[in-house]
Amino acid sequence: MIRYFIDGHNTIHSIPRYLEILDRDYPSCLEKVITDCADYCDSRNVKIVLVFDGNPPFEIPKSHGNLKVVFSGSNRDADTVIVEKTLPTKNNIVVTNDGGLKHLITANGCRYISPEQFYELYASSKKKNRRRTSQSGKDRSLTPQEVAWWKREMNEALEKKK
Repeated sequence: MIRYFIDGHNTIHSIPRYLEILDRDYPSCLEKVITDCADYCDSRNVKIVLVFDGNPPFEIPKSHGNLKVVFSGSNRDADTVIVEKTLPTKNNIVVTNDGGLKHLITANGCRYISPEQFYELYASSKKKNRRRTSQSGKDRSLTPQEVAWWKREMNEALEKKK
């Protein structure tokens, strides 16, 4: 089974979709990245360790299946956590554009891909799932994170109209 170690903030700053959300609401941006990674785990036989710098701005749900969300805390950065957690196995892939981190993990025998490449994998798996869902005729409901995001969007729009 492939295990991805994702440099969370590096990924956010590499993907325009996440940057748009980040400009409005940092916690919502983190929730979107977490939801996307959880969806990818559900659609593929992979494990993901999503690592962010610092402390979480909200309570992280305990159950994510094959997704583990880690915050580095205030005494170290995400790169250090990723280097510590990756083992020199061919099944580990680090997702980052950080040159220093890429150098450290390749010295340990790990591979890497860019956040853009990983996002393309996620997007293509989502398209395949959409086709399967539309073909089966099943209706998909919103996740709690999507509901919260839409509520915030609607409330902001209403506030602007006042």
